[in-house]
Amino acid sequence: MRNDTPVRFTIAIISLVLVARCGEGPASSPKAPGVPVVTAMVAKRDIPQQKSYPGIVASPRTIELAARVEGFLMKQEVPDGAVTTPGQVIYRIDPRPFEAAVLAAEGQLAEAVAQRNYAKTERDRNEPLVKVNAISQQVFDGLVTKDETAEAQVLVAQANLTEAKINLSYCTMSSPFNGLLGASQYFEGAVVGTLPTVNLNSLVQIDPLWVQFSPSSVEWPQYQALLSKGSVQVSIDTDGASPAHADGQIVFADNTVSTSTSTLMMRAEFKNPTGVFRPGAYAQVRVVLGQLIGATVFPERAAFAREADLFVWRVKSDGTVESVLIKPILVHEGDLVFTGQLNVGDRVVVDGMQRLKTGTPVVEAPSQPTVVPPAPAAAEEKSH
Repeated sequence: MRNDTPVRFTIAIISLVLVARCGEGPASSPKAPGVPVVTAMVAKRDIPQQKSYPGIVASPRTIELAARVEGFLMKQEVPDGAVTTPGQVIYRIDPRPFEAAVLAAEGQLAEAVAQRNYAKTERDRNEPLVKVNAISQQVFDGLVTKDETAEAQVLVAQANLTEAKINLSYCTMSSPFNGLLGASQYFEGAVVGTLPTVNLNSLVQIDPLWVQFSPSSVEWPQYQALLSKGSVQVSIDTDGASPAHADGQIVFADNTVSTSTSTLMMRAEFKNPTGVFRPGAYAQVRVVLGQLIGATVFPERAAFAREADLFVWRVKSDGTVESVLIKPILVHEGDLVFTGQLNVGDRVVVDGMQRLKTGTPVVEAPSQPTVVPPAPAAAEEKSH
C-alpha cells in the first residue's frame, strides 16, 4: 500500500496559507517621500521706502583755463591730472612785454599829471586878471579848457595804466578753487592767447560733487512734501568690479518739467574726499522717502514668475504645497514687500522649487553640516 501522508500534509499547509492570504486585504503601496525644500516664514518688518533712478555725476564748478593775453607759454607749474588749491599758479605766460607796457603807461600818466598841474597853475594865475580886464574873457576861457582837458588826460592815463597792470596779471594763471586739472592742450614754448589757442586746460571741482537724476513729474508732490520738512537723504552707488558708494542729500529741484520726458531734474550733493567718483560717470541713485511700518515680507528668491504674474509656493498644514499669487511692492535688502493671500507665519519655499507642483508633499531639507578640514600638522601625521 502506498504511503501518501506527506503529500496530503503538504497540500494542507498550502491550503492554510492560501486561506490566510485570502483573508488579508490588497497590499498598500508605500507612501511617496516628500520633496526636500528650504522654507522661510512670512514676517512683518519696518522697511525703508526707497526709489531708485539712474543718475549722472556732475561737478558744481567746471571752468576752462583760458589765456586772456597773447604770449609765449613759459611754464606749466602743475602737472596734468594734479589736484590744485586756491591761488596755486598753474600756467605762466612770458610777462616781459606786459611789464614794458606797464612802465610805458606809468610814464604817460606822469606826463599827463605834469600837463594837468601846469594847466591848473596857468588857470589860477590868470583868474584874478580877467576880473580886472587885464586879459580878455576869451583868453581865460582857453586856459580853463586846457585845465579841464589836462585833467581828462590824467584819467585816460590812469585807465591805461590799470589796463596794462591787468594784462600783466593775466600772465599768471592760478586755480580759483580746489580742483582736478585735466589734460593740457598746449605746452611750454607755444604762442597762446589767440584763437584757437585760448583754452589751455580745464579744471573741475571733485569734492563735493553732484549727482543729477530725474523723477517723474507725478512724484514731485511727494518730494515737495518731504523737502518742506527738511533734508531728503540719498545714496549713490556705481557698478563694476570695484563699486563705489556715497551718501548725500537733495539740494536742488529744477523749476520746469521736461516736456519730452515728463520728468523733473533734481540734484543731490555728496562728499567725495578720495576722488573715487568723477564727473560724467553713471550712478544708481536711491532716495529714502520714508518707512513702510509693519510691511509683510518674505525672501525675494521665493517668488517665481508664471507668464506675467508672480507666485510663491506656500506649504499647507498637511505638508503639501500650493501656489499663491502675490503683487510685489518693492525689494529691500533681499526681502520682497508684497500684497496677496499670504499671512504672517506662513511658510514659503525659497529653495528646491524646481520639482514642485500643486499638491506635492515637501519636507524641510536638513541643514548641511560644516566640513572643517584637518589641521596641516594632523593631516601630515595621518599620512605617516
